[in-house]
Amino acid sequence: MIKQIKLISDSGEINRVYEFLKSYPLNYPQFELWLDKCKRELEIGYKKGFFAKDEKGLIIACAIFQADKEDGKILELKNLRVASEYSDLGIGSSICSIVETYALEEGYQRLRCDAHADNPIIGFMESQGFKVEAEEYLYSKSILEKIMVKELNTRY
Repeated sequence: MIKQIKLISDSGEINRVYEFLKSYPLNYPQFELWLDKCKRELEIGYKKGFFAKDEKGLIIACAIFQADKEDGKILELKNLRVASEYSDLGIGSSICSIVETYALEEGYQRLRCDAHADNPIIGFMESQGFKVEAEEYLYSKSILEKIMVKELNTRY
């Protein structure tokens, strides 16, 4: 199970998260190019992420996010991944909760993500409080994406 969830903080962790993501490719156009760009953006601090380790120190999940390019009040969840052998154990919910806490602490008012309209993660994200805001062809003219948002309660 989860031993630790922490914010990515050094090049060694970036490389380990990169290899983890690479081992669970997504069905997105030019995923490998995105992954390489993601690694560079983690290195310069443009993107940030949390990762979960098991008791052996192996990465079993991660969430990559960044500030929205146009609206500084929105934190975009760019990638959420849980190793298949650890799915349905609440790890994704734990990481989502930590990202939400981070967003609140950093002053964000909304979380946003997108996924293929037929991706089962849509149901998971809805269970985390996200609502479908729009449907668009973001990455391909043949694959419809659902854009989902979660309003953050900024009052304590």
